[in-house]
Amino acid sequence: MMKKVIITGHGNYATGLKSSLDLLAGSNEDVIAIDFPAELNEQGLMKRMMDTVETFSDFEFLFICDILGGTPYKNAAVLANTNHRLEVVAGCNLGSILEGILQKDMMSLDELAEAMVNSSRKYTVKFERIIESAAFDGGITEEDGI
Repeated sequence: MMKKVIITGHGNYATGLKSSLDLLAGSNEDVIAIDFPAELNEQGLMKRMMDTVETFSDFEFLFICDILGGTPYKNAAVLANTNHRLEVVAGCNLGSILEGILQKDMMSLDELAEAMVNSSRKYTVKFERIIESAAFDGGITEEDGI
């Protein structure tokens, strides 16, 4: 079954993230942004989500939500709880979403959701400084870069 990815979150999170994805990978009609601006209530967001799912009744959906436990996540979870064509993840980053979108047709919906969570862990790192003196004491040379 074909898949669509719905990005949702507080404020303009979804359209902002979709803008970045479009820049990096080109426009993709299988990625849908549903924002949750301050002037929209929880019921209005739920209606937007339901309308989107109903519009594409022949598709499976992966909801990518900004934060665990927020209104976008709770609404998506309510929908997914009774619909086997929906999976929900939260807290994914741009790198993992990009990777998932590029690979979404090669895996099941459940595998895609798992891959998003696992790759988010992979793309979340803390930069470790190299002590400057070690870099020039023969440990690292300028040619060691990319």
